[in-house]
Amino acid sequence: NNRIVTPSPRETIALIGHEEAELNLASSFKTGRIPHALLIGGPRGIGKATLAYRFARYVLSKSATNIDFVLTKNRDSPLALPPGDKIAARVSSGAHADLFILEKGINPRTGHPRGEITVGEARQLHHFLSLTPAESEWRIAVVDAADEMNRNAANAVLKSLEEPPPRTVLLLVSHAPGRLLPTIRSRCQQITLRRLTVQNFNSVVESVYSKLTEADFTILRQLSDGRPGLALSIMELGGIQIYEKLIGILIKAPAIDFESLHKLADELSRRGSEKQFHLAMELLLGWLSRFVISSAQKLFAPEIIEGESDARERFLRAGRLDNWAELWENIGTLSHRAEQIRLDRKQVLFSAYTAISDLVQP
Repeated sequence: NNRIVTPSPRETIALIGHEEAELNLASSFKTGRIPHALLIGGPRGIGKATLAYRFARYVLSKSATNIDFVLTKNRDSPLALPPGDKIAARVSSGAHADLFILEKGINPRTGHPRGEITVGEARQLHHFLSLTPAESEWRIAVVDAADEMNRNAANAVLKSLEEPPPRTVLLLVSHAPGRLLPTIRSRCQQITLRRLTVQNFNSVVESVYSKLTEADFTILRQLSDGRPGLALSIMELGGIQIYEKLIGILIKAPAIDFESLHKLADELSRRGSEKQFHLAMELLLGWLSRFVISSAQKLFAPEIIEGESDARERFLRAGRLDNWAELWENIGTLSHRAEQIRLDRKQVLFSAYTAISDLVQP
């Protein structure tokens, strides 16, 4: 029985909605047509990294070639291993000798995660590929996420893609494949994962939070843009409360409630609140994105907090959509830089709200 009986929350994302991708990956391995490099693309939070790790442990498992994979209409998964599989456990903990994970490391000077994948970290991948397999017949490397490589790191990974050793698979996870070097994309077989249907989205979230109402699901779908990974983070980090505070300040623009903004900025700037700050910026950018897109389409979603509809009408009168789109892009760049070089989080929030207020000024 290959069914995973009690999947983790993140595991569930890959179990629901991406069965066809799993079947294709399993079939390519069984028939010996597995490509040396796979680029798994799609929006953040829909299960790309989970799919990559599921495939990695499947290939590295000594029993993988003996598994019959049949796509069913239930939650059985073509890439599932028997419950308690030791290889699966070691892959999950990153302790398998034939698995290499390329991701942002820790800056030894600050003790904080780096803002990008550096060339030094990428060169470790090349060294790993020069070794012979230690435990299995295959070597697997996961790059999570390829978007976070700086230019030199990307060029270093490109060299590995140009001359891949035999029985090696590189799995590149990307939230925006179009931003990668064309030479990287051309050397990978691409798998694009789509957003889940409303039914599948609800199934993922319900598997973790079973007591939510239909109104709760609607709010989570709206805030996460249909991405269950983000929806789970919203639930885990108190994202709905963060959203209410963020947008409660936003909808008063051009006036700025500095007392509330200071209080919120202090909460998101404390030690250990990095995830909450990142989520807050994603929620703020999501509101601006939905505002621009829905205004262009003249199709507005119901407001989550009172006053959003009135604010949208005022914002439309204050500035053209291309101005709002440019503002969304600028705040997104600021948020990205804040993560890369660890800008002062409080100042980032103040800069974002000041820019919004300036655009709404009559």
